[in-house]
Amino acid sequence: MLSSGPMSTSGDKATFVAGAVVIGAACLLGGTLLPHINPLRANPESNVRKPAPEFNLPVISQGDPGSRLALSDLKGSPVLIDFWATWCSACGMQSPIVDRVARRYQDRGLKVVGVTVLNDDHRAAAKMASAWAFPVVVDDTGLTQQTYGVTSLPTLVLVDKEGNVVKTTRGLVDEASLDKMVREVM
Repeated sequence: MLSSGPMSTSGDKATFVAGAVVIGAACLLGGTLLPHINPLRANPESNVRKPAPEFNLPVISQGDPGSRLALSDLKGSPVLIDFWATWCSACGMQSPIVDRVARRYQDRGLKVVGVTVLNDDHRAAAKMASAWAFPVVVDDTGLTQQTYGVTSLPTLVLVDKEGNVVKTTRGLVDEASLDKMVREVM
């Protein structure tokens, strides 16, 4: 039954304490989870060299229509793999940086591959990537994302000349940091 009268002072205190506990728990949980889901903060995942999983994906930009690109086609060169999507705002900020780095190091042998993810608009992705200096492929099954452990976008994977993953980052990486990463495998 609802009371039409004012709440008692002890009821106000209990409500205040309960609210403070909920807010405190939310802050603690947010402070714990936010660093892991913030798309604007790069999060190095690994610096351990391990063989890069092979892929063979259809090219949608900067390649022959109907062609495919395999990671093994690039063996002997350092490779930067950029997992992205048109709907990802951080990817939109990352893409010009990746393009500039690709242009800067292409004469020194760096190969860059953009991988648009399964749930992206692939026509829009092809149009967006048409001005970039590197090919873009479609992860048309989602398997490549899965084998590379891509859980957030953008994700960059740096592969050395021997075909080993040397660095994986999640989130936006500034140009100076990306440039330094690439120089280390050149």
